[in-house]
This record gives sequence, C-alpha cells and structure tokens, in this order.
Amino acid sequence: MLAGALVAALGYGSLHFIDASTPVAALLVPFLLIPTGMGFAVPAMTTAVLASVAPERAGIASAVLNTARQAGGAMGVAAFGALAGGGGAAQVVDGLRIETAVSVALLITAALLATRVRPDAHRGASSTRQVVTAAD
Repeated sequence: MLAGALVAALGYGSLHFIDASTPVAALLVPFLLIPTGMGFAVPAMTTAVLASVAPERAGIASAVLNTARQAGGAMGVAAFGALAGGGGAAQVVDGLRIETAVSVALLITAALLATRVRPDAHRGASSTRQVVTAAD
C-alpha cells in the first residue's frame, strides 16, 4: 500500500507542473504512474481490511470498503470537476494544480498511515468476541 500510494503521489505531483501549452505526450508518464500506483495500493488496502476482521464478517467489511471507495470516487469527481470546470484552459490548469496538491497530500497521508497501523491491531478483539443468542 505504501509503495502504491507514493507512486500515485509522484504521478499526481508531476501533473502540478503542466500548463495550457503542455503537449499531450508529456502527460504519458503521469498517466502511467497514477494508475500503476493505485493498482498496487487498492488490492493491498482490500487485503488489509479483510485481514482485520473475523472471517464471518468479511462480506460486511468488503461491502463497507467498496461503498466507501465508490462514494469517495463520486464525490471526488464532482468536487474536482467543479474546481476545473468552466472557463478556458487557464482555469482548468489552475483547478488541476489545486486538485493535484490535494491528491498528493491525501496519498502521502495514506502512505504515512500505512506505516503506522498494525495489520493485526483489531483481529484479537473481534475474533474472541462471543455472540449471545436467545438460545443461550
């Protein structure tokens, strides 16, 4: 997760330096780094989430993770679209600079959190808990 977040942050960070006259070919490297980094980060994130819950709760954990990813993606597209939308090329580039700075900050925060969170921090508590039913 750490490496993926840092690679994606590098891709977003390199977009910070484009302007309205940047050739399309110059976007190739950032547009390869971003999905490559996310391709490493997202499966690792899924593994971390599923490893942190008891096996019988894996479906719920997966559903919560995917709902959060989808909702976050939709809100991100809407917010970043509002920043970059309207106006000409200069406004789009100005909005893109803000968006890349926010993206880099969030990815670096995620990378730092990935180094601080222990994979088994919650496993013991959830797997030793007993369910009390009416039959007990």
